[in-house]
This record gives sequence, structure tokens and C-alpha cells, in this order.
Amino acid sequence: MTEARRIVIIGGGIAGLSAAQAARQTDAEARIFLICVEAELPYYRTRIPELMNGVDPEKLLLRSYQWYIDNNIQVVKARATAVVSESRQVRFSDGSYLFYDSLVIATGASGLLPEAAYAQLPGAGPLRDLEDVARIMEHPGPAVVVGDGILALEAAWQLSRNGRDVSIIGREARLLSKQLDKEASGFLLRVAENMGLHIALLGDLAALEDGRAYLEDGRAFEAATVIFATGIRSNVKMGQSAGLTLGRGIVVDRQMQTSQPGIWAAGDCAELEGQVAGLWTVAMAQGAVAGANAAGAQQVYEAGLPHYSMGAMGMELLSYGELQAESTFSQVNGHRPAFGKMFFREGRLSAVEAIGAGLPLFQLQKAVDQQLPREEAVALLKQALA
Repeated sequence: MTEARRIVIIGGGIAGLSAAQAARQTDAEARIFLICVEAELPYYRTRIPELMNGVDPEKLLLRSYQWYIDNNIQVVKARATAVVSESRQVRFSDGSYLFYDSLVIATGASGLLPEAAYAQLPGAGPLRDLEDVARIMEHPGPAVVVGDGILALEAAWQLSRNGRDVSIIGREARLLSKQLDKEASGFLLRVAENMGLHIALLGDLAALEDGRAYLEDGRAFEAATVIFATGIRSNVKMGQSAGLTLGRGIVVDRQMQTSQPGIWAAGDCAELEGQVAGLWTVAMAQGAVAGANAAGAQQVYEAGLPHYSMGAMGMELLSYGELQAESTFSQVNGHRPAFGKMFFREGRLSAVEAIGAGLPLFQLQKAVDQQLPREEAVALLKQALA
């Protein structure tokens, strides 16, 4: 009788969970171990700003406790310290270890921080996990969010809802410059300012001193706490210990295979074709491919269209598809308020932006997938914004 395959997955984020689920679907008999360094079961990291307003952490769990039991996935709450590929071992901080037949590394990323001199203010730090939320909430008062991306805006909004005075410092000339075009970004800026957020664009942080954040151009903002949402750095320690090929992340091919047989990587710690995506949807898809292949499949990861979403300021935001196009159509409803823009190639819908409350975002996304003709797509957008 053949012994069941032992699949070890290091990482309790969406990539790790997706890998565990796909591995179980591929191999019903495998012994699957999901290594989680945090005390909590895998949760929606993209929603952690909501905890600043009293949302129960249990509501953020990706799967219930019972799901892991039903799927015979053993959750190991421990800190992995090394992978010894010669003996196929994962070692832990308490001296224990696990043998594996297949290994998936899904250790995610850490928030980029400025030079140590910047972080002298108590409460200053990234926003990546539940401990970070606790640190932020221990320092009431004015808050500064450094960054002009989705996480920065969501964190700023939740702190503002909590009654705090919030300033956003962005290095770019506009908000969400990587996710939105200039027109949509301008609409979002007006919404954010109308909601009471202070926006400082083209701002380079110089220092944190005496409860204030100082910019290179002389602007200064009161700061009881500072959140850095300025990008990520892949956590590659496990890959390094295993002797894997590294770039910005652990280098993988489209099967999420690393440079060594029997080891896969996925999510924010993985580098595919020179890129670390740093996106929830990508981590989920890559994790599923890595987990299935670790269990014996031969799946190939295919990148989907760029997909960004956000919930803040009482609105939802969607940016879906490549925003470069031959022609566009945009419309604003100033009463709702709401904004929509469509991008066309060869007369068919190739991308969409939408910002507002109660918009049919799934329907708009589906319209891009279907590449609706221009006339039908424009009619859909007008109806959505009416």
C-alpha cells in the first residue's frame, strides 16, 4: 500500500489557503499541513482596516474552523525558520520539524518601511496584519497615512470614520495612479476631500519628530500614529534557506515551480517573469495552481486582466482591464455621486472604471469579459450611473 503524499504549505494567507484547497481537490488522500505563523486562521487581509471600527475578527475568516476539519487539512500554528531541501524538512523556531514530499512556499510579503530614522514615532509602522491594527489603535489622535494606493485610502477612511483627523501623504501627483487613469483619479480625489480627508500629493516624507510628520517641502501634519502603505517586499527567507533561485521574490515558472523539484511558491513571495504582482486575486490564482501541482497535477497559471477593487468613503471602486485604448466614454453623476469610464478597442469594450455606491460592478466586469460592442456598453454604463 502506497503511503499518502505529505504536502506542507508554509503561509496562512490567501495563497497558502488556496494551495491547501486545490491540493485537497487534486489528491483526496494526501496529508496536508498548513503552517500559519499567526494565532488566527487565514483571514481577509485586504479587510483588516475594518477592524479599526470594531468589526469582529471572526467575520474576516476565510474559512470556518469546521472547514479545515471537514477537508482534513491540519493547521500548524508555528514559525518556520528554514527549509532543508536535502532532507525535505521544514524546521520551526521551537526545534520541531516536518517532513514533506511536496512543499509550497506562500510566505507573502512585508510592508516597505522608510529609513529607521523616520520611524521614531511610537505607533509608526506598516499595516499588514492584526498586530499592526492593535498598534495603531493604541495611539489615538491624528493619523498620517503614507501612501496613495488602495490600502492607504481604505485605512485612512476607516480611521476617519473612527473620528480621527487623517492626512494622506502620496508621492505621486494623483491618487491610485497605478490603478486609475487621470480622469477617474481626479474624481476620487474630490470625493476623498469632500469626506474630510486631507490629501498631500507630491509629498516626500522627511522625518517624524515631536508628534508631527514633516515633508521635504516643509509641509507638516499632526501624527499620533503613522501608517506606511508604500509597497511590499517579498518574504524570501524560506526560499533562501532552501537554496532556491531568488530575484525580487522566489523565482517560479508558470506552473509555480521553483528552481528545485518538489518545491513550489505562490503569491506575494513569488516572482514570475520578473514580476511580483502583490495582488489578492493573483495570489489566490497562483496558490491554486501551486497546490494542485504539489498534489500531482500539471496546471499552468494564466494571468487574468488587471483587476483592482476597493471599498471606502461609502463607495465601491472597480478598475478592470487594460486602460490603454483607442477610444473612451466617461460619465459623471454628481448627485449620487458616481463616475464611470469605458475603454474600447476595435469598437469593443476592453476595460472599465467605476466609482460609486450601489453600482452593478459584477455586471460591468462581465461586460468587459464579453467585450461588448461600444453601443451596448455605453448604454449599460449610462443605466448604471442613472
